Amino acid sequence: MGDTVTLRDTNGKPLQITLTGVAYRDALAKDKTAGVQGKYAVALAFRMKSTSGGALGQQTDNMIKWQGDGAQAEEWDYTNAPWQGCIDNYFIFADVRPGKPYAAITDINTPSKGGTLVITDEFGGVARWNLPTVDTGTGTEPATRFATKDCR
Repeated sequence: MGDTVTLRDTNGKPLQITLTGVAYRDALAKDKTAGVQGKYAVALAFRMKSTSGGALGQQTDNMIKWQGDGAQAEEWDYTNAPWQGCIDNYFIFADVRPGKPYAAITDINTPSKGGTLVITDEFGGVARWNLPTVDTGTGTEPATRFATKDCR
């Protein structure tokens, strides 16, 4: 964690991405009946920067994945997290303004803690981070403060 990786944005220009924080919460904290793939809602915080501006991709591009304990989960699958709908200002697929750092948060449901986070861009670039098994780093706070409340 903390390593900056350069991928390509949708225009093929360099986009720097740094994983800054990881936080685990109960995926069923708000809805005990949700049909989710994993028991953990994992908030993943990033700092993104581009000299030319651009976006990582589209949410439907299926570019963010988790692997661990013989299982795999994908960000674009239905995810259930206590902060669902509360962190729209941190959308990971938003346009990054030229030269301005952008704080992004995404989430994924996983069956266990730890594992490997993989992001691929549409040009074949791949970034990998080994995730810690405990809450680590910064940037997840906008999401994790909604552990039990509905966006309040």
